[in-house]
Amino acid sequence: MPHLIKEYSKNLGVEPNKPVVNKHFFPIKTDNYIVIYNEQDIQSKNYNYYRLVIDLIRSSLIGRGIDVVVIGSDKNVARNADHFYCNLDFRKNCYIISKAKLLVSIDNALTQYASSEGVPVVNLYGNIYSSITSPYWGKKNTKENLEPKWDKKPCLSLVDSKESIDTIAPEKVATSILKLLGFDNYNNLNFKTILPNKIKKEEIDIIPTEYVNLGFSNESILNIRLDCCDSVDTGSFMSYCSNHKCNIISKNLVIQADVIQKIAGNLNCITIIVDEPLEAIPKEYFNLLKKLKIHFLMLVKDKSLLDDLRLEYFDQSVEFYNPAKEKPELVDLNHKFLSFKSVIEGSKVYKSVAHWKKGLDSSNNVVDNPTYWEELDYFYIYEQDRTEGKTS
Repeated sequence: MPHLIKEYSKNLGVEPNKPVVNKHFFPIKTDNYIVIYNEQDIQSKNYNYYRLVIDLIRSSLIGRGIDVVVIGSDKNVARNADHFYCNLDFRKNCYIISKAKLLVSIDNALTQYASSEGVPVVNLYGNIYSSITSPYWGKKNTKENLEPKWDKKPCLSLVDSKESIDTIAPEKVATSILKLLGFDNYNNLNFKTILPNKIKKEEIDIIPTEYVNLGFSNESILNIRLDCCDSVDTGSFMSYCSNHKCNIISKNLVIQADVIQKIAGNLNCITIIVDEPLEAIPKEYFNLLKKLKIHFLMLVKDKSLLDDLRLEYFDQSVEFYNPAKEKPELVDLNHKFLSFKSVIEGSKVYKSVAHWKKGLDSSNNVVDNPTYWEELDYFYIYEQDRTEGKTS
């Protein structure tokens, strides 16, 4: 398909020329850096693995004293970057890019501007073919266009239910960055994606046996995992719910109304996991939750109970809960994983409930048991030579 600039040129009867932008100076704490543009407003162009990309190139960049600068949205940002200049206007972004060694971005006006300034570009595509909006200026060896594994064709829409852009492997993005920066060993990343995670939003699960404030951000919503506790430590439970926004997850246990009223200001959702007959919940209970604007969800693990519970609570959210229980065939027990979930008990942080149960607070190895596979949607599983370094 022809490039959009060529189409505009043909239809308007003019020759394309490099853009002229009145850049606005913006103070930057480094003069040796690459830029990552973080797009969050257009769902089909929202790439969720910049954090992993930075991890993969970090040691190489440190060797040359190169920093990572993030511009664009401050939402879902890769916190392992070095500098953040988010929510700036177009001309300030242009100034930052014009001084950079390289730009990593989805296809937009900034990638065209970067190519006109001779800045190498790694361009990620989520909803359109690269041939249409590839960086127009610059030499071929100064641009890398990375397309997803299209399901027949791009969605050509602002929303992509298949999240195609996330099928671009982080190691492919990292390799492209190092290649354009002139690293000789750009192909030696010792990392291969095996199975990406389905849930991209990072979550925090709390085992409330001891209250420790680990400096959670005001935006964090903590999942209080009562379903993992043999007995509830009331003091820790109330401290977490009183001091932080939270969801409560219980198993065959209905949180009493008087408790809910005490913590209602911080309570977002109550989820009950059901695998045995449950004592009837009165209508007044749901009226209270509705009045307090607290969501309610019932997850039913025993399918024989599902129809009766849906009939009894027909105006509530009642869903069948059937997570994975076994290892997928393409996963090997030598594989490692990154978790988009943190499981916290006291001051210790684990990567899964299975790791918490086993006391594996520093392990990134796959654990082969049903508890681990239940959380598979949060795990990014990869292959790495055990004789080499690891990715955290």
